[in-house]
Amino acid sequence: MQRFLIIILTAVMAVSSCKSTSPDPVAQAIEAAAMKDAAGDYSFRITSLEKIDSTTFRTEIARRRELFDLKQQAEEKLFQKYYQEGKKQNSENHRLAMEKAKLNLAFVNSLEEKLASRLDETAYYDYVFSGYSETEEGRMNYNNVYVAITPDGEVLSMTADQRDLHKGTGRVIPGYLEGISSEE
Repeated sequence: MQRFLIIILTAVMAVSSCKSTSPDPVAQAIEAAAMKDAAGDYSFRITSLEKIDSTTFRTEIARRRELFDLKQQAEEKLFQKYYQEGKKQNSENHRLAMEKAKLNLAFVNSLEEKLASRLDETAYYDYVFSGYSETEEGRMNYNNVYVAITPDGEVLSMTADQRDLHKGTGRVIPGYLEGISSEE
């Protein structure tokens, strides 16, 4: 009986001390994005990684809707201002920009209808990480870098300023890039 317990305890300790050798897919995605332009050999190490948020398609669509609504309002104010001042070319430019924002807003609304069954799915996760890379050119430190990553590992954006993290995340919405008018 004692031998049996010793064998079981040894087996449990051996199994529990084994570490998983499969790499972290989030860390791999961050490394690939951070080092995509690195020439030659390099080393990359993440010293801390924390998931700080997640965003659903519903939230991302609401963010895009707010963006185009604000753009439309700003262009309308500028149109009115230049129209009243008699500056025809400036007023026309802002009228066209206002129309573009309206079209983009309508397009975002149509995307929401198309994605109705997926609206509450996670579109991407936000992470913050620190680490460093070493290349032939030297060492680069990454201190509190923010990253937006899709569930399948695509890095949508990476920035040192958290306020800029979601500027390019609209592309996670299927069909967004193909249908949106340029110059958000």
